[in-house]
Amino acid sequence: MTGCTRAVREHLVTPSPVFPAVIRPLDASVGSVILVHERLRFVVLDYSLSSQPSPGTYLELQRGSNRVGRVRLSRWTGPTTAAADFVEGLPKLGDSARPE
Repeated sequence: MTGCTRAVREHLVTPSPVFPAVIRPLDASVGSVILVHERLRFVVLDYSLSSQPSPGTYLELQRGSNRVGRVRLSRWTGPTTAAADFVEGLPKLGDSARPE
C-alpha cells in the first residue's frame, strides 16, 4: 500500500557574516571633476548622482581623503554639469567637489 509520504524539507541555514555590513549613503551634493582647463582656470563638474549646489557656492576639492583645492561654482552648463572657477589648488580629473 502506498500512502502519502511526508516530505522532509531541509532548512536552509545562511551563516551570518563575521563582520557587520557597512552601508554608506550617497552624499547630498558631491560632484566629480570631469574637465580641467588650466589656462582659463576653470573645471567642469558632474552631478549626475547627487543634488546640485547653487551658483556662487564654494566647493572643497578632495583627492581620496586629502583636500587639494577650492573652487567657486559659476553656473550650470547643463542638467547635471556645472562650471567652477579655481580659487586655490590645482584640480585633476576625478577629484570630488563638496560644499564647504
